[in-house]
Amino acid sequence: MTTFASFMPRRTLLATLLAGIAASASGAPGDVVISQLYGHSNNSGGQWSHDFVELFNRSDAPVSLAGMSLQYQSAAGTSWGAVTPLPEVTLAPGQYFLLVGRSGNGGNQVGEGDASNNGFDMAAAGGKVALSASPGQMTAPEGSNLVDLVGFGSANRFEGAAAPVASVVNSLQRAEQGCQDTDNNRDDFSAAPVNGPRSTRSPLAPCDGSGGPVAKPIVLTCPAAVQVAQGSASSAILAAQDADSRVELASIVAGGVHGITLADFVASAAVGAKAQARLLIGDTLAGGRYPVQVQFTNTEGEAETCTVSVNVAGELSIPTIQGAGPASDYAGSVQTTQGVITAKIGAGFFIQDANGDGDPTTSDGLYVYGTTTSLPVGTLVRVTGTVDEYRPSGANRTYTELKDVSAIVSLGAAALPAPANIALPNADLASVEGMLVRFTTPLTVNGNRNLGDRGELILANGRRENPTNRYPIGSPEALALYREHASNQIVLDDGIFVAPATIPYLSEDGTVRVGDTVHDLTGVIDYGALGGGGAGFKLQPTVAPTFARSNERAPAPALPAGVKVASANVLNFFTTFTDGRDAWGRSGQGCTIGNRTAASECRGADNTAEFVRQRDKIVASLAQLDADVVGLMEIQNNGDIAVGYLVEQLNAATAAGTYAVVPKPASLGSDAIRVAMIYKPARLTLAGSALSDGHEVNNRPPMAQTFRATQGGGKFSVIVNHLKSKGGCSGAGAGDTDPGNGEGCWDRTRTEQARRLSSVFIPQVVAAAGDPDVLVIGDLNSYAFETPINHLTGEAKMVNLLERFVRPQTMPYSYVFDGLSGYLDHALASSSLAPQVVGAAEWHSNADEPETIDYNLNDTAQDPYRRNAYRASDHDPLVISLNLAGATVDVTGSVKVNVGGIAPNRLSGKYAGTVTVTNTSGQPLAGPLHLVLQGLPEGVTLDNRSGLQGGAPYLTLPAAGLAPGATVSVSTSFTNPAKRTINYTPQLVSGAF
Repeated sequence: MTTFASFMPRRTLLATLLAGIAASASGAPGDVVISQLYGHSNNSGGQWSHDFVELFNRSDAPVSLAGMSLQYQSAAGTSWGAVTPLPEVTLAPGQYFLLVGRSGNGGNQVGEGDASNNGFDMAAAGGKVALSASPGQMTAPEGSNLVDLVGFGSANRFEGAAAPVASVVNSLQRAEQGCQDTDNNRDDFSAAPVNGPRSTRSPLAPCDGSGGPVAKPIVLTCPAAVQVAQGSASSAILAAQDADSRVELASIVAGGVHGITLADFVASAAVGAKAQARLLIGDTLAGGRYPVQVQFTNTEGEAETCTVSVNVAGELSIPTIQGAGPASDYAGSVQTTQGVITAKIGAGFFIQDANGDGDPTTSDGLYVYGTTTSLPVGTLVRVTGTVDEYRPSGANRTYTELKDVSAIVSLGAAALPAPANIALPNADLASVEGMLVRFTTPLTVNGNRNLGDRGELILANGRRENPTNRYPIGSPEALALYREHASNQIVLDDGIFVAPATIPYLSEDGTVRVGDTVHDLTGVIDYGALGGGGAGFKLQPTVAPTFARSNERAPAPALPAGVKVASANVLNFFTTFTDGRDAWGRSGQGCTIGNRTAASECRGADNTAEFVRQRDKIVASLAQLDADVVGLMEIQNNGDIAVGYLVEQLNAATAAGTYAVVPKPASLGSDAIRVAMIYKPARLTLAGSALSDGHEVNNRPPMAQTFRATQGGGKFSVIVNHLKSKGGCSGAGAGDTDPGNGEGCWDRTRTEQARRLSSVFIPQVVAAAGDPDVLVIGDLNSYAFETPINHLTGEAKMVNLLERFVRPQTMPYSYVFDGLSGYLDHALASSSLAPQVVGAAEWHSNADEPETIDYNLNDTAQDPYRRNAYRASDHDPLVISLNLAGATVDVTGSVKVNVGGIAPNRLSGKYAGTVTVTNTSGQPLAGPLHLVLQGLPEGVTLDNRSGLQGGAPYLTLPAAGLAPGATVSVSTSFTNPAKRTINYTPQLVSGAF
């Protein structure tokens, strides 16, 4: 049939013409108008309980009634009365408002209005009702106060001409549900049985902009699907109704096949009444799914269509149901199929075609969901149910399964199909979904975060490196590696879909580490939601996996001798707990962020028991690192309280006085956590005070401290950093949202932090130290080749020590996320310090370990915690060894020293002389320069010495340095009571004592 899509608006041509005439003669119609009124409640035979006046917002914008009023005037009167101020109500477009007036004796209840005034008493034969812009009584001439006027019956005033007289049954009603306003009461109002009455609680009836109400749609009632067994007939009722029209026709417009017809159509008996038809399904249809489109049309020519899926259940093979496409052609239909039970998992079981179809593009397996069976694995069954394309939360594809099972029939014992041999990478696991498979190559554990709560391990062929840990972000190589990783993953599940009562796959030492391997993994391929979010292919094992410890736990790194500097993220080490207690047993405590202090602002341990477990792991880790300086991240920002407590505990585990706190700098930031430093006073002394950069870009200010080695006097500065996290894009602006290329959130901010570090803070630290040797360490929340690191190793010319020392031997990593490994924790040396670095390494004591073995209580059914250094944090610590250049250099060979004659002064008794030093090397000599007088005779004292070095007195030369060929002189004064001959060996030393 032909359907017309263009229709006349629902208003009369006469009304349209009158509206145009009135608008030209009387100005624009009002936004809020009187839409209905009834004044016969107190008359003999009155049908309604009260007089009432109904208002209506016919505009396309909200209108406030504040300051308006409704007023009444008799038919022949000239004074307004019954003044009723309206409440501060804002009417939405198409919204009504009801004033309930004088009460009467009618049995039909007007109901709850929006305002009431029992003194609003309208005469039956005639009168005037006005909507006023003022809350007070109007007087003539009303002027702009008169918003709308309805004069009816014998009224002496009206718009255009008087509206008709109503009756005990009828009210006066504005046309088009209140939308029409021609400024002529006679044309706009008619007497009809009361509609409503309507109030602000009534359904909205917005106008269409041309003076008529918005057309109501045809509302259909159609079943989404009709299930019928092959060889059986059936039918379904389809219905339609239109609130402002009659439905007069129904027909099949698409999908009509022999055996499916439409019959018994009954049109709407009245406007708003229901029309219906019967969809007849014959018994001759073959098994399959038949989508049928049925169209209903109303008297205005408008049409609506619904689709009914007629599902005829036949018996199909599993490969036929699966098909070669991304979704089954039989989705939504009831089908019967046969297969051997291969595994019973959760609230269902897997079946597989006993022989298969030999087509590698169609799976031979299927998951039967929502029903269990007592039949054992290895039983051939016939199952009837609805084919469903299941889409887990966060999935980008569906998984074909059978649900709403109506029958399971045993056909006897059968041999299990041989597992299909597959390997990773594999981009087409969909072709073996639901099937028994065996992975022919060893698979490596790449992620174990959800082992305790979901029983899941992420497996891959080899260990997967985060692409931006190896290649520049956004580069073709990085994008190619992402694509490779996407097809190189299978999640090993534990055969249940809930948290495991016993954590699977843990070895005797209580762990299964990233990097461990499993051989000949066998099971059925499943697809569903993953513990870390999203969805993916999973393997439900049918043979217990056996893991090989391919990544053994190792002790802390052994590096060449030198000053050792470590970086350690201590994963929210707070001495105040979320239960309001603290490490000293006090209650009612809290943590501070900005100006707010509350226990809910605390992180880390929830109570004392968890805190002790956390503390013991961190202390064990730091004690085994045995570094001379440790930069700490994620420690409570409560001054030096938390870091001081940690030092106390570390000294108790090692030896008293082993470590000390580097006193906090001026700015610690307003974040809940801060960076901090501890050091060994026996190995290092502090040179100056700690510095920090409290600029607003640094949510956690970096901290710097200059140290001098007690052995050799070498000097260097350490800057500890914790840049903004990759997670939580809320509030992120341009450049800080997650572009999906691996950098995560806040990359622009981290890059700004890195630029400020290189351009402002490092120069400040170097100037304060008087020494260019700087080591930048910490959690920079950026992988090795992301923008912040590229800036520091490029423009800022810092040396990446992990790339220098670790990358040539193995993949550098300190963090595992979403089955990918990389390092967020860095060690970067200034160009002057880099030659003095003799080693750098990561200690893989944390990132490879499952989260479930950490200090937390009650997050898993089992408690696999052990009191050791492993999983003290989620980041691995790293350590660097420095072979510092001595603080001084002997430059005697670069100069000519002329010791002038030493003569006594008869008055003072002192011996005086002059020493001249000339630079003969051709190269400038850096200051400060010190003349050391080696081998002075016993009893002879240098009175004007600058100090002693190694027991020998020295004089600091006045020159800051000495240019090639330049000469500097210095005077000497000796005390020599024994009047011995004064001689000595002069030595010139460059550098600070």
